[in-house]
Amino acid sequence: MSDEFIDKELGRISIVRNVRAKSVIARRKSDFIQLTVPARFSIKQILEVFDKMKPRLESLPKKPVITFLPQSTFKTFSFSLNLELRKVQNYYMSLKDGILHIACPEGINFNDSQVQDTIKNYVEKAMRYEANRLFPHKLAALAKQYNFTYTDLKINKSRSRWGSCSSRKSINLSYFCNLLPEYLIDFVILHELCHTIEMNHGERFWKLLDSVTDGKARQLTLELNKSHVHW
Repeated sequence: MSDEFIDKELGRISIVRNVRAKSVIARRKSDFIQLTVPARFSIKQILEVFDKMKPRLESLPKKPVITFLPQSTFKTFSFSLNLELRKVQNYYMSLKDGILHIACPEGINFNDSQVQDTIKNYVEKAMRYEANRLFPHKLAALAKQYNFTYTDLKINKSRSRWGSCSSRKSINLSYFCNLLPEYLIDFVILHELCHTIEMNHGERFWKLLDSVTDGKARQLTLELNKSHVHW
């Protein structure tokens, strides 16, 4: 059996073997379901577990898929996207004055998954660039405003966590924060800065976070929890 198979009801099922996996974990992706399985599992074991999981998998909601089209509007915190068809052989991009221009070869099919993946990679590259350009200044300004100290900042590509803070006060921010409105980006940063003092989510943490968000810590957390990365 290959690394994937087609199920009549669920469509494409992708199998990823992981030496650290202790059980089968299913995740709904944009247009397929990914099964992460222990490396030692046989094909028979995988199919047996899949059959047992199938009723639950059929109830999983499909994730919205971002589709990039010339006439569609896509915006991040710091730039908007402009897709252009040009008489060129290869794609190229430029980011200037808050607009990401991506030139696409004439005649491409925007419904082609490879075309979408190519555009998505350019957008992601721009988000990474903008995060490295803007987030350090935001972090420094908010830390100074509210008298926090931190050791360093790292930009990552996490889709499951907007940010994190280590015990040595090193802060991590996902460049997917670009998909949030600015006030929620600031809230993510303040959340992590509060962890430089309170590492858990106890009462003192929430009191501290309230003190730097005008008492809106819980409200903003709910808003953030409703924000998802559909990528």
